[in-house]
Amino acid sequence: MSQIQSSYPYIHSIGIYRPSTATVVDTAGLPFDASLYAISAEQYMEFYPRSLTVPNSNQRAPLQFLTFLLYPDFSLRATNNPLIYINVEEQSILTTIRKIGKTDSTNNVFVINKEGKVLSHTDSNQFLDDLSGTGHVQRILGQDETENSFTTTIDHKKHLVAYVKSRELDWYFVSVTPYSSLISDINHLRNVTLLVTGVIVLIGLLVSIFLSKSIYRPLSALFEKIMQKTSAPQSSFIDEYQVMADMFASQEEREKSMQFVINRSSRTIRDHYLHSLLRSQSPDTSVPEELIRDIDEELAGSYFCVIVFKFDDLEPARGGAESGQKSLLRFALGNIAKEMLESLGTCDYLTTGENEGVAICQYAKNERPEELVPALRNVQSFLKRYFKLTVSIGVGDISYGRKNISFSYNSAQQYVKYRLIYGKESILDAQITRPHIMTTTSYPTDCEKRLIEAVQSGKPDAIREAVEQFIEQISDGSVNQVITYSTQFMLSLLKHFDYLRHIPDSNFTEYLDAVTEIEAAGNLEEIKNLFNRYCANICSLIEEKNHWINAQKHNIVIEKVQNYIQEHYAEPNLSLELVSNIADLSPSYLGKLFKGSTRQSFSEYLNCIRLEKAKELLTSTSETAAKISESVGIYNTTYFSTLFKKKYGLSPSAFREQEALRKKEDGNQ
Repeated sequence: MSQIQSSYPYIHSIGIYRPSTATVVDTAGLPFDASLYAISAEQYMEFYPRSLTVPNSNQRAPLQFLTFLLYPDFSLRATNNPLIYINVEEQSILTTIRKIGKTDSTNNVFVINKEGKVLSHTDSNQFLDDLSGTGHVQRILGQDETENSFTTTIDHKKHLVAYVKSRELDWYFVSVTPYSSLISDINHLRNVTLLVTGVIVLIGLLVSIFLSKSIYRPLSALFEKIMQKTSAPQSSFIDEYQVMADMFASQEEREKSMQFVINRSSRTIRDHYLHSLLRSQSPDTSVPEELIRDIDEELAGSYFCVIVFKFDDLEPARGGAESGQKSLLRFALGNIAKEMLESLGTCDYLTTGENEGVAICQYAKNERPEELVPALRNVQSFLKRYFKLTVSIGVGDISYGRKNISFSYNSAQQYVKYRLIYGKESILDAQITRPHIMTTTSYPTDCEKRLIEAVQSGKPDAIREAVEQFIEQISDGSVNQVITYSTQFMLSLLKHFDYLRHIPDSNFTEYLDAVTEIEAAGNLEEIKNLFNRYCANICSLIEEKNHWINAQKHNIVIEKVQNYIQEHYAEPNLSLELVSNIADLSPSYLGKLFKGSTRQSFSEYLNCIRLEKAKELLTSTSETAAKISESVGIYNTTYFSTLFKKKYGLSPSAFREQEALRKKEDGNQ
């Protein structure tokens, strides 16, 4: 506040009043009238004129102020919100008015507000007087024009009244001047003016005629030089002034272009130099020493603190419009961070990666400003509110000298990795991460054992509980331990369930993908979800393997049943119950398995075998249909004929005749 006050001489003092504690911080040590705070504000800024007598100050004369009240949180204003006030001396405003209007002692110049109260007056005794009852002030307040002038009679004398209204402050700047001091002998003034004008015109004409010959030659020489650099004229008429104007415009554009290239090159050289300091590399030897010296002078801060910004959810750009959008987001982060941090000290911002930006801050002391963390919170809040992005921040250790900037940068990179444990939008430094760095945890073998048992049992709730316990135990260690133990757990799962590799279509490349996801995880929740997803996949593979094993067993049983039917189809008492005793299964379960494998019920399959054998006998023997029916295990001849006709579309006798006729025709051929 003292720096702001020293920059603006007309400000007498700046202060902050906190009503909750009734405390005042004032650059001039002046008291604050708490009654002003009780006035209801209608906008974010109000001002009030007041007189203040301060002991041992201004020779005991009262100080005449315009006090501006600023409400930073006007839209959310509560009774305990602090306010900022600025005391401006009335004499400063009056001095400014006199400089602008060049008023003399005869002029009556003053400033009034919309109620007619004097805020500043050439006569200091009239400060805070109410002039709303005077005729010319009433006329000013009653008009809607922002500026106007009129004549009126004041104290039996004619005066010219002119005023200008300030819309922002609702102030009226009024000048009241005696009419007699403005208007003298108009005719005499007009004649003198005409005479002087005529003499000046005549002298100018004579001088121009006399000097035109000697002046034209240099202009002609200059024009000839310009014409040599331009193309030949297309016509005999040459507009010399146009040619010269075009030439000067071209030179101006070239100068602007060169200045742009120089500025951009300087910025690029500075960025490369800062990048080399971050990575503790030697600067480019091809850069002129003068530029490096200038940059070193700008990096004169004794202490440096590097702050690393990491986007939490910004995926790597793939090109095209998506790449351009991500570049704009990184550019926005740089502008916001630089604006928020420069108030605390000199700050440079660099983009060091797809998802990373770095701020290099300079401080005079070996300590961080108290306002640093709130400023970083403001950066996060601004990005989240306007760009829907979250960033995690690592604040590096303070280092001495620009040659040690790399140490601060490396520490900030290590601290920001702990967003894996603390989650997104974390602000991490040595104090926060020290407990994890100093703690050494052992691998939770018991949790691994419980989790493997839960996976083998295929119980999702037990798996989730075991994963929670595993993550909770490893989260007390460092980031490297979390990643190492998570990878070790994935390897244990791979080894333990290695037998699942032989399942058809099993995709064990998921293990490699899972390890990559662990290393790129932004928080522990992502690792937890990865474990649950990977374990669920193993449970599916186990269930698939069990189904496959059962299917193989069932295929052996069905094949055994089919062979038994082929051998004993002629037995009339062959049934599902008899075969189920041989297969050591219940009739209903065997019936389901048999139909699922052959798409036929047991009786349908048995009848199909019997009818196929009967068809062979009808074509190869002369036995009767009744005899053949009995030989295939069907003792009901009528039922046999019905089944045969349903399957082949002919009765047994008609089928035999048809086959005999076909054989006879084949023999004749």
